[in-house]
Amino acid sequence: MMNRARSLLLACVVSLLVYLPRASAGVEITKTNGEARHVKAEKYEADIAADGALTNLKVKGQEMLKPGVGVSRGAYCFQHGPVPLNKVEQPNDSTVVAKADGKPAVTYEFSADTITLSVANTTPTDLQFVFVLDPAIGVVMNDRGEMVKMPVKENWPDSVWLVGDKKLHISGATKIWGPYAENTGVIEADLKAGETRKIVVQISDPTPAEAARAADVQQGKIAEPDLAIDSPRPWQVIQRRTKAGGLVRVSGHVKPSAESVEVRFTGKSADGDLPDKWQPLTFDATTKAFNAEVQTPAGGWYKVEVQAKAGGNTVAQALVENIGVGEVFVIAGQSNSTNYGEKRQEPQSGLASTFDGINWRPAADPQPGAHDNSTGGSPWPPFADAMAARYHVPIGIACTGHGGTSVNAWQPNGELFRHTTSRIDQLGYFGFRAVLWHQGESDSDPLSSMSADEYAAKLANVILASKRQAGWDFPWFVAQVSYHNSKEASFNNIRDAQKRLWDQGIALQGPDSDTLAGDNRDNNGAGIHLSEKGLRAHGKLWDEKVAAWLDKVLAAEK
Repeated sequence: MMNRARSLLLACVVSLLVYLPRASAGVEITKTNGEARHVKAEKYEADIAADGALTNLKVKGQEMLKPGVGVSRGAYCFQHGPVPLNKVEQPNDSTVVAKADGKPAVTYEFSADTITLSVANTTPTDLQFVFVLDPAIGVVMNDRGEMVKMPVKENWPDSVWLVGDKKLHISGATKIWGPYAENTGVIEADLKAGETRKIVVQISDPTPAEAARAADVQQGKIAEPDLAIDSPRPWQVIQRRTKAGGLVRVSGHVKPSAESVEVRFTGKSADGDLPDKWQPLTFDATTKAFNAEVQTPAGGWYKVEVQAKAGGNTVAQALVENIGVGEVFVIAGQSNSTNYGEKRQEPQSGLASTFDGINWRPAADPQPGAHDNSTGGSPWPPFADAMAARYHVPIGIACTGHGGTSVNAWQPNGELFRHTTSRIDQLGYFGFRAVLWHQGESDSDPLSSMSADEYAAKLANVILASKRQAGWDFPWFVAQVSYHNSKEASFNNIRDAQKRLWDQGIALQGPDSDTLAGDNRDNNGAGIHLSEKGLRAHGKLWDEKVAAWLDKVLAAEK
C-alpha cells in the first residue's frame, strides 16, 4: 500500500514537471514603474506599461513602435480609444498578463526571438488590437514575397517589416494600413465579441538579398511585379483527389493590360515527366485577375509558370517552384504530437513539406504552426519520409497541437479547437487526407481519475464538432496514448476510451505509442517525451497505421 502511494506521488511529481510552463531561455523580465515590466531578450528589449500596452520594442537599438502619436500606445487594444488593462501580472518567468474587470485580456509570452500575444475579447463588442509602427520602418513584404513601400492598405494577415538589418515578422493580423499620424504604419487585428486571437511577433535578421531589395524598394527602384501568383505557394502540397492526381488552384493578378493568361506545369510526376504544354486560365480582363483549378498528376516537385498575353505577345510572366500533389495530414494533440522530442528531425526523402497556416516550407523540425510554439523534435519528418517511400508523392504536414493539454482543453469553442479548425479551414474542402490525434497522457494521471466514458464522450465531441464546422466528413486517427513513466506505462481507462472510438467508427485506429518505452524515451528512458530513436519509431508506427487504411482508399479511388 505504501509503495503504491509512493508510486502515485512520483507520477504526480513527474506530471507536474513535464507539464509546467517552460521558462523561455534568454529572457529576463523586471518590474519598473509600479506594475510596468521591462523585458530583455536575446534579440530585443520591450516595455509593458502599467496600462498593459506594449509601448516599446527595440531591436538593435531601433525602436519599432511609435507610442504617443495621436492616441497610440504602441501595441494595444482599441475600442473607440485605447483600452487600459491595469491589472498587470506575471504568472511565470516568461509571461505577462494584462487584464481588467469587464475588459479584454492580453497574454504576452516572451522567448529569445519571439513575442506571442493571445488577445481575448471577453467583451460584448468588437475590438481591434493594433501595432503602430515607427515611420522608420517604411517597407513591408507579404507572404508571397511581394515587397512594397509604405503607406499601403492591404488585407494581409501576415506581414514582414524591414528596416536596415532588422526584420519584424507579424502573423495573425487582419490587415495593414497607413499612413496614421506622423506617417506611421498600422497593423490591425480585428476581434469579434468573444473571440481569442493569437498574434506572433518574430524578430530576426533579413537575408542580404532581403535587405538589399528593401533598400531598393525604399528608394523607389523596384515596382510592383507585372504578374503576381497568389496560389499555389512554394513548397505547397495539394491533396490528391484520386491516386492519379488532384486539382491545383492557380490564381493571381496581372498589372499590365492583357487578353489572356495561361499556365504550364513542368517536372516529374509519379508516372513520368509532365507534358510540356501551356493551358489557358480563366481571366477577367476588367479586374486583371486569373483563377482556375488545373487537373494535375500526383507527384512533384513541379514548376508552375504563368504568362499573360496581349496581341499574341507575352506582356508579363512569373513562376513558383516546388509544388506537389500528394498526401496532407493535420496533426493535433499534446506534447508528443508537437516539438518536444529530444532531438530535432530532418526529412531525408526530399518530399516532405510543412504548413504553418500561411506559408509552406521543407518539413525540418521544429514543426511550425503548433499552438505551443515548441522548439524540439517531432515524429513527423520520419513519418513523412516513410509515407513518401511508400507512395512516391510529396507529403504535407500541418501541426497544431499544444503540450500538456487535457481533452478538456480541446472542446469546441475553446482556443485549441479554434486553432486546429482554422488550419482545417485554411487547407479547405478535401485539402488534407486525415487528422492524426495523439493525446491522453494528461488525462491518464492517476489523480485525475477521468473515466473511459468521460474521455470517450469528450473526444467524440471534438471530432464530430470539427466535421460539422468544416462542412465535410474527414477521418480522424486516434492513437492509443496513456504513458506516464517506465513504471506506469499505460492506464486502461484512457486506452479503453480510445479503443471505444475505433469500435464505434468515430475514429480510425492510430498507433499504440505506450509501447515506446525504455531508450525510446528521453532523459535516458526516464522521461515522457521521446528520444531520437523514439521519434523515428513513433513516425514509423504512424506510417504503418495510416498506410494500412490508405492503401484500401487508394485502391477504391482508381
